[in-house]
Amino acid sequence: MNKDIFWIAPLVVMGIGLLPMPYGYYFLSRLVVCICAIYYAMQLSNLNETTLVWAFGFFAFLYNPIIPIHLGSKGLWIMVNIITAGFFIVNKDKA
Repeated sequence: MNKDIFWIAPLVVMGIGLLPMPYGYYFLSRLVVCICAIYYAMQLSNLNETTLVWAFGFFAFLYNPIIPIHLGSKGLWIMVNIITAGFFIVNKDKA
């Protein structure tokens, strides 16, 4: 499997999430980002990158679709998505 999907997919779903979408889409986007963050955390744990494992673990927790974290306004989520997207981009080659 091409590992690029694990950094491209969350960027795409977070980008689409900037548009007004139905609630079901945000569940899907949480699922995608959570799975990709877990993938990176697992890959980085094999490389003993403890700080990055914790960071991706945090993103997996924040975006988990089972017990969703509600931050309130869409504007706040947009800022979180930008930070998350940047983190995925910066660390894409480390796993």
